[in-house]
Amino acid sequence: MKTAALILAGGTLSPELMVVAEGATNRALIPLAPGRVMLDYVVEALRAGFAEEENGGGRILLAGDDIPLPPGCIAVPGGETLVDTLLNGVAALSPDETQLLVATADIPFLTAEAVSDLLHRAQSSRDAGADFAYPIVEAARCHERFPTMKRTTLRIREGEFTGGNLVLLNPAFLRSQEQVIRDAYARRKDIGKLARLLGPRMLARLMVSRIVPGALAIAHLEAAVGHLLGGATARAIVTPYAEIGVDIDRPEDVLIARAMLSPSPIAG
Repeated sequence: MKTAALILAGGTLSPELMVVAEGATNRALIPLAPGRVMLDYVVEALRAGFAEEENGGGRILLAGDDIPLPPGCIAVPGGETLVDTLLNGVAALSPDETQLLVATADIPFLTAEAVSDLLHRAQSSRDAGADFAYPIVEAARCHERFPTMKRTTLRIREGEFTGGNLVLLNPAFLRSQEQVIRDAYARRKDIGKLARLLGPRMLARLMVSRIVPGALAIAHLEAAVGHLLGGATARAIVTPYAEIGVDIDRPEDVLIARAMLSPSPIAG
């Protein structure tokens, strides 16, 4: 079983990020160090993380318009929606690539160790074969590693967590449940429709958890996501790597990344 990666590198820059983009028109191409743009760090981490796997991992696919193709990557067409892009990535897989690791292009702190660790955890007895595996990170770890970078967090029974910027998908599930996934994606901004899909018990837990975090557990969130995706096996994987949980959203984030990733000057 091999894992292929799909990097999502589409989209234009927000006006706020244009101020620090140094002429780049795509977030993935914002320079962070001399001769290196944001996308370079993501490709490097995925490639090295795959190399640590026993089977050598799979290929790295890149979806994004007008993006120079990094060496060794394979271009796949972007789509009008995220679901279109994911299905384009699935269509480009070889028969032995039975897992698809989807990554955003704005996670330059990602490391090979974080990638390899996530893949190993996803093969545990509980999580192996999940249709949808999503990493979550303890908020305290993110704050300790990146104290000035803001993240949205959720307090639940097991603690306070932030979501990761990777997701491990089962391509066979995407192929077989395409319409269900398209319907769920179309409803993502319609609170009323999502509420009806989740059902009264889950809604009650979500509301109560704002006051009593213990009312909502990881298992409840997994069940809710699985239900939204038409019966998918969904798993939340707790990872110790804060690098998975931090992306570049604001101009301040770009400046922090440049300070952390640029080579230190050699003292004379």
